[in-house]
Amino acid sequence: MKTFHGIILAGIVCVMLMAAGCTSSAPATTTTPVVTTAAPAPSLLTGTPAVTPAPEALPWSGTWNSSWLESNGNQTPSVLSLVQTGSKISGTYHYSYPDGASYNGSLNATVRGDSIAGTYSETDNDTGLFIFKLSEDQHTFTGRWVHAVNESELSNSTLTWNGIRQ
Repeated sequence: MKTFHGIILAGIVCVMLMAAGCTSSAPATTTTPVVTTAAPAPSLLTGTPAVTPAPEALPWSGTWNSSWLESNGNQTPSVLSLVQTGSKISGTYHYSYPDGASYNGSLNATVRGDSIAGTYSETDNDTGLFIFKLSEDQHTFTGRWVHAVNESELSNSTLTWNGIRQ
């Protein structure tokens, strides 16, 4: 009876090994895993693959430490907060002079490649144009500004407005 149970047990082990795919007497080899890309999961409502678009990069959004060159040769520091929505930019900034005078400003611009161009206005009734060009690493910008509303004056302006991302 012991022999009979041994044969039955050996048969069960063989069946289990065959089911597990371990029937080869060759030594096991190591294989390199293959990278696969899974297909998108089908949507439960439509039966089509659910594709989520990558979020749009909004490189201008954020807070920037900036300063601009005044026509008298002085640099004026300000903190500039920009919000980018698609190709539109809106922003605010604040600055103070050594004499204690303090002002707020706002700007509106349109993205043009790696630059933005638009208008600024300040609480002291100063208005004008600016253009900023974003660096490749998107952590700094260089720009120009002018008190005028004529774009040709902006392209000839030597008044700079530069910034670095906080």
